[in-house]
Amino acid sequence: MIEDRYRSLLQKAVRRGNTELVYTTSAIIESLGGRPAAWLETRTAVILFAECWPLGADLLFTKPFHSKVAALLRVAHRQKARDATGLGFLAYDLDQGDDTVLAGVSDDKALRLIARAIRQPAGFWSWISEQPAEGSRKALIENAFRYREGGRPHDKAVVQAAAYLALTTPPPEIEAAPTPEGAFPYWVVFDRHTAEGKRVLRDVARDLHMPLPLLEWSHFYYEGAVANADAPSPWWQQYCRWHFERLGMPPAEAHLIWEPAREQIIDALAEDSRRLQSDLYRWKLGNLDRIDALKRQVELFVSHIKEVQHGQSTLF
Repeated sequence: MIEDRYRSLLQKAVRRGNTELVYTTSAIIESLGGRPAAWLETRTAVILFAECWPLGADLLFTKPFHSKVAALLRVAHRQKARDATGLGFLAYDLDQGDDTVLAGVSDDKALRLIARAIRQPAGFWSWISEQPAEGSRKALIENAFRYREGGRPHDKAVVQAAAYLALTTPPPEIEAAPTPEGAFPYWVVFDRHTAEGKRVLRDVARDLHMPLPLLEWSHFYYEGAVANADAPSPWWQQYCRWHFERLGMPPAEAHLIWEPAREQIIDALAEDSRRLQSDLYRWKLGNLDRIDALKRQVELFVSHIKEVQHGQSTLF
């Protein structure tokens, strides 16, 4: 069983481009064996489509564990392009009955299409597989189909959105991201998906007389979703604006309620943050050989893929 804090840490380390934390957290998951290691394949695919959907064209897993770590690191080292997440999340809320996501413009067609795909996934995948697509577009759609059942319902919507974008949108140029500066803020790991985060967010919302959903979303927007570099992502920006407005907070004013809450949350999570950092440090000291072996395997895998790609436009 993978602890919630490690699940959260893995994705936030990828978002912020923290290579060492990706290796260490992945090595911890590998050490658990069996189902946790198998879980990482599906989770890696979901993270890739959610954080940088164009990289879905180059998604290549082999049976060994290290191939999934290599994919996570590729996302960590590149700009984040979250249009598949924005479109998928908006469409998911539309499917749940919230038509405020509709802006009354031509892009509403895409929202309606993905919302319909959520209800009728077989029809969507049959339709998209019949559309003409070549090269990287075709590869991305095939990879999305392969992981169409992965994750939670809104994760599936993100994968569907990535396939739709591959068919209809010129993929953005994804550049390398800069090396992150400063220490990793371990407190951001504890969000509403962890027991510690739920407790603190509930307490702070009560103390500051804030609606809990607004505090949870602000925590995610200002800290949990922070990336080392972002590519232009209009659908993601639209989703973020809509979510603030849905919660009754003008986006331009949201920082006014987050700033005082942030310090209180950091203080309340100080002990949990220290414990996580200490646990990681002790585990790493006792498993240096395992981590080094994983690094060598990833480096060899990446080198081999580059050799295979030499002289080819895609992997497929």
